[in-house]
Amino acid sequence: MTLTRGDLKQVRSIVAEELDEKLEEKLSKLKSDFFERIDPILKEVTTAREERPLIENRLEALEEIHPSGKHNLSP
Repeated sequence: MTLTRGDLKQVRSIVAEELDEKLEEKLSKLKSDFFERIDPILKEVTTAREERPLIENRLEALEEIHPSGKHNLSP
């Protein structure tokens, strides 16, 4: 039995679908792995951004108490 052009087109279509599904599956796994690894880093960056104003306020308060890095003993 010989394959016709129609048969070849059908085989190519099936192979292309299989390859697309496998590629999509691999890309999905890659995305998932990427997001699992980057998520903790992004959480740290977010936390650092949220803490920055608190640290700046504390530093300003300490600078008022200790100008030039020294205790201010005079009232």
